[in-house]
Amino acid sequence: MKKIMIVTGHGQFATALQSTFELLLGPTDVLYFVDFTATDTDKSLKECFESILAANEDRQVLFVCDILGGTPFKVAAELALQAENREVVAGVNIGSIIEAIYQNEQMSVQALADAVVRASRKGTLRFEKVIISQPCSGHSNGI
Repeated sequence: MKKIMIVTGHGQFATALQSTFELLLGPTDVLYFVDFTATDTDKSLKECFESILAANEDRQVLFVCDILGGTPFKVAAELALQAENREVVAGVNIGSIIEAIYQNEQMSVQALADAVVRASRKGTLRFEKVIISQPCSGHSNGI
């Protein structure tokens, strides 16, 4: 079964990611981007999600939310509870979403949600600097 991903979050989180994905991947028909701005309510957000879901009734849906526990997450979770073919993840990064796009057709939406979480964990790290000490004597700095 084909899948779509609804990327959502506070402010312009979703549309900012949209510009990033279009730069990296070009346009795609598997991603939808829904911002939750100061003028929105949980009701208006739910209506927007329901509109996307109605247009994609035959597809599995992965909601990709900015943060755990925020309004976009809560509304997505409420809608995910209504159907077996819907899953929700939160706190993911760009790399994990790109990986999900490429694995989209290879697994169920539940397995895809797990893969996104694993990829997010794997892709988040701290750059560790390695300081190479130079010997004090016997070397010239060329001056």
